[in-house]
Amino acid sequence: MRRHLLPFVLALGPPLLLYLAVAGWESAAGKPLLRGDCPYYYATARSLIEDGDLSLAGQIPRSPAHSGLISLDDENRPVPMHPPLLPLLALPSIALFGQGGAFLFNLLQLCLLLAVLHMLAARVAAPLRAATAVALVGIASFIPAYAWNFSPDVLTTLLLVAAIAALPEPDGGSDRKRLVLHAVAGLLFGLACVGKLSFVALSPALLLVATWRWRPLAALAFGAALPLAAFALLNLHLFGSPLTTSYDRIAHFEDDGIRLHSTREDFNQPLLEGLTRQLGDPRRGLLSTAPIALVGLAALPLLWRRRWRLALAVGWVALALLLLYARYDWWWTSEYGNRFLLPLVVLAALPLAAALEALRQLKTGLPAP
Repeated sequence: MRRHLLPFVLALGPPLLLYLAVAGWESAAGKPLLRGDCPYYYATARSLIEDGDLSLAGQIPRSPAHSGLISLDDENRPVPMHPPLLPLLALPSIALFGQGGAFLFNLLQLCLLLAVLHMLAARVAAPLRAATAVALVGIASFIPAYAWNFSPDVLTTLLLVAAIAALPEPDGGSDRKRLVLHAVAGLLFGLACVGKLSFVALSPALLLVATWRWRPLAALAFGAALPLAAFALLNLHLFGSPLTTSYDRIAHFEDDGIRLHSTREDFNQPLLEGLTRQLGDPRRGLLSTAPIALVGLAALPLLWRRRWRLALAVGWVALALLLLYARYDWWWTSEYGNRFLLPLVVLAALPLAAALEALRQLKTGLPAP
């Protein structure tokens, strides 16, 4: 029992202590828990609790102070610009504890992210090496900076990693169990896409790990379709079309009236210049905020030798996110590090675990367990 518990404690214990220290320090320093986009997620939860709807009329005044941060529905009522997944899931905690509930939920999702990541990394390396890789990524990156926060990026990354972890090994389990696991993986991935629409570009990562037979793939697609269909119905209700989202009706309050803006228009940066910023920006670039992720990605060939499907999936996530957000005008809107690249940082634990396992083999001359 202790042998199985030790890796789990190593993966979660040191990062959790650091997260609590960061949260305590920032709270004592007077830094607000809700900053950036966080107040709008919290306002959505309050609206659901107090009014039972998604109208923000009672929580957010229509004023220039909120220009570009709320949307208007098809009847020009203020509604959340951001998907309501995070407020919905955090609703019980916020209803009980207010802003403290938002913090507790954020801490819970950080712990779940590390736990699920450890489960996935344990497919690549022995439990202690997997735990070491997870702890290193959880500590030596910008992740601790999001401990005192109410982060949708942590939630969507958790759902993505959980979807990949839910997929069974290609040669393991009964057909029925495999179908169920593929459906669960699809459901989790669909929820991740509802929380962050850009994750649709990451769908090939799941296909690379999934069983390449029509029934498991159909189960995967069915699971993903459920939350996406619910999201389409919500869009139809709020905006009159299942394909129109809140990001297509962002309200800008100007002197001559209200201008509606779509995020689809915000991908205008030169690709090479954007890639350079993703890596080398002194405040948000990966070199300065999450160098451990680059170390992990450099070890992708070692992951390929152990789990080539996972290596392809991690590589796809990294490349797709880098290329997508290199073009994004507002890529820099992160309090710490580049939150849009959080899945890349987190999944770098897998090749890092493979590298630690290879070092162990090199040192001992023994085959990996």
